[in-house]
Amino acid sequence: MWRSAPRRQRDVGVLALLMLGAGATQAHAISFHFSPANINVQARPGHVVNRTFTLTLAKDATSTHFQARVEDWWRSPDGSRTFYAAPGTIRRSCGLWCTINPVEAAVQPGETMTLRLSLRVPDDVQPGGYWAALTVDEVLDPLAPRPSGVAVVFKASVSVGILVEIPPATRSARITGVRVTGDSVAVTMCNEGNIPLRVNGTFEFYAPGQEKTAATVQIGGEPLLPEPLGTCEFSGALPSSNQLPSGHYKVRVIVDVGLDHLLGAEKELEIVRSEGS
Repeated sequence: MWRSAPRRQRDVGVLALLMLGAGATQAHAISFHFSPANINVQARPGHVVNRTFTLTLAKDATSTHFQARVEDWWRSPDGSRTFYAAPGTIRRSCGLWCTINPVEAAVQPGETMTLRLSLRVPDDVQPGGYWAALTVDEVLDPLAPRPSGVAVVFKASVSVGILVEIPPATRSARITGVRVTGDSVAVTMCNEGNIPLRVNGTFEFYAPGQEKTAATVQIGGEPLLPEPLGTCEFSGALPSSNQLPSGHYKVRVIVDVGLDHLLGAEKELEIVRSEGS
């Protein structure tokens, strides 16, 4: 059974659960820091690799119980949603290789929880990239009093990526489309290799007959997976209509996915800005 979440929602560490009733509203959220942001491993068949993940609760927080798990993840074609499922759901999952200890822990204000992640790579694994996510959720105290009426209860949650590279990995990608819709610009990328790539890029806008850029838009740090959907769109917000008004433009996109060369594309587009953008 899979579920989805908006892109980035779990990366910032807050998930909201809405409890319906009648009356007042109440909100509470905890603050914490975690490391690392992602777990990257290069290994060989049969290897056992150990890593640690730490989560430090803010000093002004209350005692909090956390629960950890490993799960599969992938993204929608437009990049707007991330889907989560049980380990082994996708073909290139490393979730079943992972064990974590402890699975649950209570953390006091200002203290740090340390999770030990152990990856046991199968002997018959094929080259390429394998991935999963380490997710740590706050567990609400079932004995704590619940507010009456309508209340928004915030549960702390964070997911970090786990990437295992089995050499030799094949890195290959191409640009398949560039478009402007409303107040955003997007490039569609296709991963033709067998390992996730990280997409960083720049859109440049040129007015007719002009050599100087009228505006630029940056995109950065988003993953491009090879499976189960090898194509994904990466978008950024256009600058204000004062800087980039409606009109005909040449749009050039330059993308870095970690290859020994940059990828580029160029297209002429009509941009129609909405009022107040």
